Amino acid sequence: MINILICDDDFYTGKVMKKVIEEHPQVKEIYLAKDGEEAVDIVKKYNIDLAFMDIDMPIMDGLEAAKLIKGLNENLKIVFVTAYQNYACESYEIRAYDYILKPIDFLRVKENLERIIEEHHGDKFEESLKENLILMIKDKQNYFLINMEEINYIEKDNKELIIHTHTKKFTTRASLGEIEKKLTSFFLRTHKSYIVNLKNIEKIEPYGDSSYVIFFKNTDETKNALITKDKIHLLKG
Repeated sequence: MINILICDDDFYTGKVMKKVIEEHPQVKEIYLAKDGEEAVDIVKKYNIDLAFMDIDMPIMDGLEAAKLIKGLNENLKIVFVTAYQNYACESYEIRAYDYILKPIDFLRVKENLERIIEEHHGDKFEESLKENLILMIKDKQNYFLINMEEINYIEKDNKELIIHTHTKKFTTRASLGEIEKKLTSFFLRTHKSYIVNLKNIEKIEPYGDSSYVIFFKNTDETKNALITKDKIHLLKG
């Protein structure tokens, strides 16, 4: 379920937008604002997921309000709905989700709403997995749910990643950056090719002039991860 803000100084436009949007079963609450200042106040008070913003309004215009709103909640999606095409460039600087010209294409409004709801549900699912220390990965065909506490390290190997747990290995085509976002704070990018579970480290030994090799608990695996000298300093605090 998502909460939506509609900000437009035209009362009739706001009411029609509300009527169209409230038909979606995943919409929880809809808040109406008549100017940018009122929109900012609503975002301060309530958890808003999506804002449909007019631009040319009294007291505070939609662009200025959007900048303040993004400062309050960077994850909030903004769709500008305006009669003026010349604000498009400025709207993209604010990372607007879309820019709809009046007269309003309500099919496009519904399409934006549907996409944002799908993305919102996907984000919530990812958050739930992370909170429960579960990493979901996909190989060529199948999905696997891996207990993060059992992961020793994740290794980049050509175009694939190999996830080394206590007893198994999993492969995925995801990038290290994508996987890193899904992991908790007890994982560290120790090297351009490795992410390591700090909780499972047993010892660290010198390896050449610029790196160290990491050995892990609870595994018979002879292959291990590397950590650079600058990351060693991070571990030392």
